[in-house]
Amino acid sequence: MQRLLFTLVPIATGWQLYEGPQGRTCYPRFDDARDSAGLMAATLHEHHGIPTAVVVGVGAESVMLAVHG
Repeated sequence: MQRLLFTLVPIATGWQLYEGPQGRTCYPRFDDARDSAGLMAATLHEHHGIPTAVVVGVGAESVMLAVHG
């Protein structure tokens, strides 16, 4: 099963959270975006067995913050 990525991307007003290719929510603070993405990724994996990861994308670079499954 392919891993579902929760990606955080900086925007002018804070951080945009993407679930796969779909934009989900905007957060003014990085910590809030990171915590929300981590909770969604962990919960999705725990309840449905879907492998997930939380990634921060800045320009051409990305950093994986968490992996579930």
